[in-house]
Amino acid sequence: MESLPKLITKEEVIDKFKDEKQYSNWIALKLKLKTYKKIRNNLYALIDPSTNDIYSTKFEIASKISNTSFVCYHSALEYYGFANQVFGVVLVCSLTKFNNFIFEDNEYICKPVKSIKFVNDIASEGIRVSSLEKTIIDCIDNIDLAGGIEEVLNALEQIKYINENKLLEILKDINKMYLYQKTGFLFELYNNQLDLSNEFFEECKSHVSKKVNYFMQYEFKDTELNKKWNLIVPKNIKSRINGGY
Repeated sequence: MESLPKLITKEEVIDKFKDEKQYSNWIALKLKLKTYKKIRNNLYALIDPSTNDIYSTKFEIASKISNTSFVCYHSALEYYGFANQVFGVVLVCSLTKFNNFIFEDNEYICKPVKSIKFVNDIASEGIRVSSLEKTIIDCIDNIDLAGGIEEVLNALEQIKYINENKLLEILKDINKMYLYQKTGFLFELYNNQLDLSNEFFEECKSHVSKKVNYFMQYEFKDTELNKKWNLIVPKNIKSRINGGY
Protein backbone atom coordinates (compact mmCIF):
# COMPACT_ATOMS: atom_id res chain seq x y z
CA MET A 1 0.00 0.00 0.00
CA GLU A 2 1.41 3.38 -1.04
CA SER A 3 0.11 5.45 1.87
CA LEU A 4 -1.29 4.38 5.20
CA PRO A 5 -4.76 5.62 6.19
CA LYS A 6 -5.33 6.86 9.74
CA LEU A 7 -8.00 4.21 10.30
CA ILE A 8 -8.26 0.81 8.65
CA THR A 9 -10.98 -1.78 8.27
CA LYS A 10 -10.51 -4.94 6.26
CA GLU A 11 -13.37 -4.10 3.89
CA GLU A 12 -11.74 -0.83 2.87
CA VAL A 13 -8.29 -2.24 2.03
CA ILE A 14 -8.82 -5.90 1.14
CA ASP A 15 -8.69 -5.13 -2.59
CA LYS A 16 -5.03 -4.13 -2.13
CA PHE A 17 -4.11 -7.72 -1.26
CA LYS A 18 -4.06 -11.03 -3.10
CA ASP A 19 -6.34 -12.69 -0.54
CA GLU A 20 -7.47 -12.46 3.08
CA LYS A 21 -4.46 -14.41 4.33
CA GLN A 22 -2.09 -11.84 2.83
CA TYR A 23 -4.08 -9.05 4.47
CA SER A 24 -4.07 -10.86 7.83
CA ASN A 25 -0.31 -11.31 7.66
CA TRP A 26 0.15 -7.66 6.73
CA ILE A 27 -1.99 -6.28 9.57
CA ALA A 28 -0.34 -8.67 12.04
CA LEU A 29 3.06 -7.31 11.01
CA LYS A 30 1.89 -3.70 11.31
CA LEU A 31 0.62 -4.41 14.82
CA LYS A 32 3.89 -6.06 15.76
CA LEU A 33 5.90 -3.12 14.42
CA LYS A 34 3.54 -0.73 16.25
CA THR A 35 2.62 0.99 13.02
CA TYR A 36 -1.04 0.37 13.87
CA LYS A 37 -2.90 -0.12 17.12
CA LYS A 38 -6.00 -2.28 17.46
CA ILE A 39 -9.09 -0.34 18.50
CA ARG A 40 -11.50 -3.29 18.30
CA ASN A 41 -12.03 -6.22 15.98
CA ASN A 42 -11.50 -5.05 12.40
CA LEU A 43 -10.64 -1.46 13.27
CA TYR A 44 -7.06 -0.24 13.56
CA ALA A 45 -5.52 3.20 14.12
CA LEU A 46 -2.28 4.50 12.64
CA ILE A 47 0.33 5.48 15.25
CA ASP A 48 2.36 8.66 15.09
CA PRO A 49 5.95 7.37 15.55
CA SER A 50 7.11 10.69 17.04
CA THR A 51 4.61 10.52 19.93
CA ASN A 52 3.37 6.91 19.95
CA ASP A 53 -0.15 8.33 19.97
CA ILE A 54 -2.71 7.57 17.30
CA TYR A 55 -3.52 10.25 14.73
CA SER A 56 -7.29 9.76 14.92
CA THR A 57 -9.73 11.61 17.15
CA LYS A 58 -12.56 9.94 19.03
CA PHE A 59 -14.98 11.44 16.51
CA GLU A 60 -13.16 9.81 13.60
CA ILE A 61 -13.13 6.48 15.42
CA ALA A 62 -16.86 6.72 16.15
CA SER A 63 -17.53 7.34 12.47
CA LYS A 64 -15.63 4.18 11.48
CA ILE A 65 -17.23 1.68 13.84
CA SER A 66 -19.85 0.68 11.26
CA ASN A 67 -20.83 1.75 7.77
CA THR A 68 -23.65 3.84 9.25
CA SER A 69 -22.21 4.99 12.59
CA PHE A 70 -22.20 8.68 13.46
CA VAL A 71 -21.51 10.91 16.45
CA CYS A 72 -24.67 11.91 18.31
CA TYR A 73 -26.21 13.50 21.41
CA HIS A 74 -23.71 15.00 23.89
CA SER A 75 -20.75 13.77 21.83
CA ALA A 76 -22.09 15.76 18.88
CA LEU A 77 -22.37 18.83 21.13
CA GLU A 78 -18.69 18.29 21.94
CA TYR A 79 -17.82 18.05 18.25
CA TYR A 80 -19.61 21.33 17.47
CA GLY A 81 -17.93 23.03 20.42
CA PHE A 82 -21.16 23.64 22.36
CA ALA A 83 -20.59 21.25 25.27
CA ASN A 84 -19.64 22.65 28.64
CA GLN A 85 -18.09 19.36 29.74
CA VAL A 86 -16.03 16.73 27.95
CA PHE A 87 -17.07 13.21 28.88
CA GLY A 88 -15.19 9.93 28.69
CA VAL A 89 -18.19 8.46 26.87
CA VAL A 90 -18.63 8.69 23.12
CA LEU A 91 -22.25 8.26 22.02
CA VAL A 92 -22.52 6.64 18.62
CA CYS A 93 -25.71 6.09 16.64
CA SER A 94 -25.75 3.26 14.12
CA LEU A 95 -28.23 1.34 12.00
CA THR A 96 -26.38 -1.85 12.93
CA LYS A 97 -25.80 -2.60 16.58
CA PHE A 98 -22.27 -3.04 17.87
CA ASN A 99 -20.96 -4.04 21.27
CA ASN A 100 -19.87 -1.18 23.48
CA PHE A 101 -16.11 -1.01 23.99
CA ILE A 102 -13.40 1.02 25.70
CA PHE A 103 -10.39 2.40 23.88
CA GLU A 104 -7.85 4.79 25.36
CA ASP A 105 -10.05 5.95 28.26
CA ASN A 106 -13.11 6.53 26.08
CA GLU A 107 -16.13 4.24 26.18
CA TYR A 108 -17.93 4.00 22.84
CA ILE A 109 -21.62 3.36 23.42
CA CYS A 110 -23.99 2.25 20.69
CA LYS A 111 -27.37 3.94 20.32
CA PRO A 112 -29.24 1.99 17.62
CA VAL A 113 -31.33 4.08 15.23
CA LYS A 114 -33.68 3.30 12.38
CA SER A 115 -32.62 6.17 10.15
CA ILE A 116 -29.50 8.13 9.24
CA LYS A 117 -31.41 11.21 8.10
CA PHE A 118 -30.01 14.61 9.05
CA VAL A 119 -26.43 13.38 9.36
CA ASN A 120 -23.50 15.46 8.13
CA ASP A 121 -20.87 13.41 6.30
CA ILE A 122 -17.73 15.55 6.59
CA ALA A 123 -15.47 13.71 4.19
CA SER A 124 -12.53 16.06 4.67
CA GLU A 125 -12.42 15.11 8.36
CA GLY A 126 -13.54 11.50 8.04
CA ILE A 127 -16.42 12.23 10.40
CA ARG A 128 -20.15 11.57 10.36
CA VAL A 129 -22.13 13.54 12.92
CA SER A 130 -25.77 14.44 13.42
CA SER A 131 -26.48 17.91 12.03
CA LEU A 132 -26.54 20.75 14.54
CA GLU A 133 -30.33 20.95 14.24
CA LYS A 134 -30.71 17.20 14.71
CA THR A 135 -28.28 17.24 17.63
CA ILE A 136 -30.21 19.91 19.50
CA ILE A 137 -33.60 18.30 18.90
CA ASP A 138 -32.26 14.89 19.95
CA CYS A 139 -30.77 16.40 23.10
CA ILE A 140 -34.07 18.08 23.98
CA ASP A 141 -35.83 14.77 23.31
CA ASN A 142 -33.46 12.83 25.56
CA ILE A 143 -31.92 15.18 28.09
CA ASP A 144 -30.08 12.38 29.89
CA LEU A 145 -28.13 11.54 26.72
CA ALA A 146 -27.43 15.26 26.32
CA GLY A 147 -25.50 15.17 29.59
CA GLY A 148 -28.27 16.84 31.59
CA ILE A 149 -30.34 19.99 31.29
CA GLU A 150 -27.31 22.17 32.06
CA GLU A 151 -25.59 20.97 28.90
CA VAL A 152 -28.70 21.64 26.78
CA LEU A 153 -29.07 25.15 28.17
CA ASN A 154 -25.37 25.84 27.78
CA ALA A 155 -25.54 24.82 24.12
CA LEU A 156 -28.60 26.96 23.42
CA GLU A 157 -26.91 29.91 25.08
CA GLN A 158 -23.89 29.61 22.77
CA ILE A 159 -25.63 29.00 19.44
CA LYS A 160 -26.02 32.17 17.39
CA TYR A 161 -27.79 30.71 14.35
CA ILE A 162 -29.82 27.61 13.67
CA ASN A 163 -31.92 26.72 10.61
CA GLU A 164 -35.57 26.78 11.64
CA ASN A 165 -36.77 24.97 8.52
CA LYS A 166 -34.46 22.07 9.31
CA LEU A 167 -35.65 22.10 12.93
CA LEU A 168 -39.25 21.77 11.78
CA GLU A 169 -38.33 19.04 9.30
CA ILE A 170 -36.69 17.04 12.09
CA LEU A 171 -39.59 17.61 14.50
CA LYS A 172 -42.00 16.43 11.82
CA ASP A 173 -39.89 13.34 11.21
CA ILE A 174 -39.83 12.43 14.93
CA ASN A 175 -43.50 13.43 15.33
CA LYS A 176 -43.86 13.74 19.12
CA MET A 177 -46.28 16.29 20.49
CA TYR A 178 -44.30 16.45 23.74
CA LEU A 179 -41.15 17.30 21.80
CA TYR A 180 -42.88 20.22 20.04
CA GLN A 181 -43.84 21.50 23.50
CA LYS A 182 -40.33 21.30 24.93
CA THR A 183 -38.69 22.66 21.79
CA GLY A 184 -41.03 25.63 21.53
CA PHE A 185 -40.59 26.47 25.20
CA LEU A 186 -36.77 26.26 25.19
CA PHE A 187 -36.18 28.06 21.91
CA GLU A 188 -38.50 30.86 22.99
CA LEU A 189 -36.24 31.44 26.01
CA TYR A 190 -33.27 32.02 23.71
CA ASN A 191 -34.96 33.69 20.79
CA ASN A 192 -33.35 37.08 21.36
CA GLN A 193 -30.14 35.62 19.96
CA LEU A 194 -31.59 32.99 17.62
CA ASP A 195 -34.19 35.24 16.01
CA LEU A 196 -36.55 32.44 14.97
CA SER A 197 -39.72 33.53 13.20
CA ASN A 198 -43.21 33.71 14.64
CA GLU A 199 -44.14 31.09 12.06
CA PHE A 200 -41.69 28.65 13.65
CA PHE A 201 -43.30 28.99 17.07
CA GLU A 202 -46.81 28.89 15.63
CA GLU A 203 -45.96 25.63 13.87
CA CYS A 204 -44.66 24.16 17.11
CA LYS A 205 -47.73 25.40 18.98
CA SER A 206 -50.09 23.89 16.40
CA HIS A 207 -48.94 20.43 17.49
CA VAL A 208 -49.61 21.04 21.19
CA SER A 209 -52.73 19.38 22.56
CA LYS A 210 -54.75 20.24 25.67
CA LYS A 211 -52.79 17.68 27.67
CA VAL A 212 -50.45 19.24 30.21
CA ASN A 213 -46.99 17.68 30.49
CA TYR A 214 -44.02 18.19 32.79
CA PHE A 215 -40.87 19.57 31.24
CA MET A 216 -38.81 17.50 33.70
CA GLN A 217 -41.04 16.11 36.39
CA TYR A 218 -38.55 15.41 39.17
CA GLU A 219 -35.67 17.70 38.28
CA PHE A 220 -36.75 21.09 39.64
CA LYS A 221 -38.19 22.27 42.96
CA ASP A 222 -40.10 25.37 41.86
CA THR A 223 -42.37 24.95 38.84
CA GLU A 224 -45.29 26.68 37.18
CA LEU A 225 -47.69 26.08 34.32
CA ASN A 226 -46.72 27.69 31.03
CA LYS A 227 -50.17 28.04 29.45
CA LYS A 228 -48.84 28.73 25.96
CA TRP A 229 -47.04 25.38 25.79
CA ASN A 230 -49.28 23.46 28.24
CA LEU A 231 -46.09 22.57 30.03
CA ILE A 232 -45.21 22.57 33.71
CA VAL A 233 -41.81 24.22 33.66
CA PRO A 234 -39.15 25.47 36.09
CA LYS A 235 -39.73 29.04 37.24
CA ASN A 236 -36.18 30.09 36.46
CA ILE A 237 -34.68 27.39 34.28
CA LYS A 238 -31.77 29.50 33.05
CA SER A 239 -30.39 29.70 36.59
CA ARG A 240 -29.58 26.01 36.29
CA ILE A 241 -26.50 26.88 34.23
CA ASN A 242 -25.15 28.63 37.32
CA GLY A 243 -26.03 25.85 39.72
CA GLY A 244 -29.58 26.95 40.55
CA TYR A 245 -32.52 24.70 41.32
